[in-house]
Amino acid sequence: MRKIFNTILVIGSLLFASCENYDEDERLIPVIGETDLTTPITNQQSEQAILVEDFTGWNCPNCPGGTEVLETEMTKYQGRLIVSAIHTGSFARPSHENNNLDFRTPYGDELKQTFNVTSYPAILINRQATAISSIGDWSAKIAEKMANTPHQFNISLGAEIYEGKNILVSTKIDVLSAINSELSLTLYVTESGIEGIQNVASEILPYTFKHVLRENPLKDMPLANSFKQGDVIEKNYMITGSDLWVKDNCAVVVMITDNATGEVLQVNEIEL
Repeated sequence: MRKIFNTILVIGSLLFASCENYDEDERLIPVIGETDLTTPITNQQSEQAILVEDFTGWNCPNCPGGTEVLETEMTKYQGRLIVSAIHTGSFARPSHENNNLDFRTPYGDELKQTFNVTSYPAILINRQATAISSIGDWSAKIAEKMANTPHQFNISLGAEIYEGKNILVSTKIDVLSAINSELSLTLYVTESGIEGIQNVASEILPYTFKHVLRENPLKDMPLANSFKQGDVIEKNYMITGSDLWVKDNCAVVVMITDNATGEVLQVNEIEL
């Protein structure tokens, strides 16, 4: 009996010693998706914002003209207009002409299919109705959506680069009016300041790309299906990073969407 007892003690001691050999940071593996880790909220939202997703590509001669319109609109609305450039379709296919630079993502292709985007450039506003391909209509449609979108939520944000690669995002959602709908959060990364080549009015020229959708979104993270005025929802997320991104040029876009309609009800953006 004593020999058996001593053997158990030895095995227990070895197991305990083995655990002690792990460094603390080796035990804390970040969970991709919703997480218990937090980062301070530094971007406080207090106004309604809208999301414009611009379907584009490096080999699209008319797309730079659309980009100029959206840049002007962003300046006009000063933080209330969030723009993301979705590179997808045949105009985004890489080739030797643009040094094989490839901005396509599976999520961008999914959005193209879901909303039946067939011409470029084209924009979605809050993911409602169909894509708008006439650049001349964009400013008026944005103004109309800005004026008529009810302000039901604020999304305040914090974000940081976690352990050199991944991105930790903290969200604080203030409910401003009661709503009974099943809602979700979607988070994705965009990158600006990317030097490349663009077909500008049928001339291939050096070009700086902005607000480019990157891979690894967190899609349709569940919130709740009933909200009372005054509710506060706090959630934290870890996004898988990429060594290809220049993190200082990146931003995280966070949107509340209605599961039944796909409509974006509120959106905010935080730069890293």
